[in-house]
Amino acid sequence: MTGISRISRHDDRLELGWDDGVTSSHPWIWLRDHAHDEATLHPVTQQRQLWTAGLSVDLAPAAAADVEGDELVVVWADGDRAALPVAFLERFRAPSAPTARIDRDRVLWDADAIRDTPRIDHDEVMEADDGVTRWLELVARYGFCIVTGTPATAEATEALARRVGYVRETIFGGFWEFTADMSKADTAYTNLELRPHTDGTYSHDAPGLQMLHCLYFDGEGGESTMVDGFRIAQELRDRSPEQYALLASVAIPGQYLGDGSHLVAARPVFRHDHTGELVQVSFNNADRAPFVLPHDEMVAVYRALQAFDLLANDLSLQWRHVLRPGEALLFDNWRVLHGRTAYTGTRRLCGAYLNHEDFESRLRLAGPTRTATAGSPA
Repeated sequence: MTGISRISRHDDRLELGWDDGVTSSHPWIWLRDHAHDEATLHPVTQQRQLWTAGLSVDLAPAAAADVEGDELVVVWADGDRAALPVAFLERFRAPSAPTARIDRDRVLWDADAIRDTPRIDHDEVMEADDGVTRWLELVARYGFCIVTGTPATAEATEALARRVGYVRETIFGGFWEFTADMSKADTAYTNLELRPHTDGTYSHDAPGLQMLHCLYFDGEGGESTMVDGFRIAQELRDRSPEQYALLASVAIPGQYLGDGSHLVAARPVFRHDHTGELVQVSFNNADRAPFVLPHDEMVAVYRALQAFDLLANDLSLQWRHVLRPGEALLFDNWRVLHGRTAYTGTRRLCGAYLNHEDFESRLRLAGPTRTATAGSPA
């Protein structure tokens, strides 16, 4: 941790000089608002107890400020003391737009780069939180991971899913089992080919992650396909910045129509956060709802969608694998497009949707990125 070597009080701010030569400054109200004393910040819930609106934005300078141990202690004119950890101040010493991103590097892959499928053993995930962390770090890095040795039962698969967080309820239920019986108005419940897509384009908050586990398969075909949507984004941005910009700005509607429901949502294929970072790829040609734009724009959108979909179906970008009992697949539905080839015979799967925020939460609590170990791509 870098230490504070200099403190300068000004009428409108406190300026701090750091051992590494960096200078930072904070308005007085910011320091008061972020104090870590119990009256300001609840020690258990970590919720702010201070009524910030009751303070003057032009809060008067403190009477004194000094470093005591690992805290900066500010004494206000009325005698109140506010303590802020030096480590906390170091985290926020450079102005920047707030972001919700998790601190994990991604590997944008193609078919050659992902030949060594990210894998982890079921017992490692179930026996210790370190195993869960390693599992989710592989998902964060590559967008998916197979948990090998998973007992081929719905109960074991649901227990595995709940190692991440709670199972999300949707129109398909919570934890589900399915086969090609058309019990739902969705082609996933058939044996037809499903081209690469993301789920929930008809949901305002599409499921963040999906788990799939093949419990039984007696037939031919049924090869699972996956494509790194962020790699597609990179390819399209490099090849055609105009088409990328179009898919990042035009909201494409998706719908689910059936089973007593008509769900509709709309968002761009490439969704960026307020800092401009790509955070979600959303594409499902089968579920795209009708919409019309002015002629030239409509034609341009079709061309851009075609360019995206052709990349998604390019074998050089696809991971392909026939899932077998014991291989539970967890993937990031905001990043990876998934599909399958047509099949014959009997195939029974189970799985669940999970929320992206729960996935992110587990990684934040785990701390800094760890290095991938044996059983995963390097």
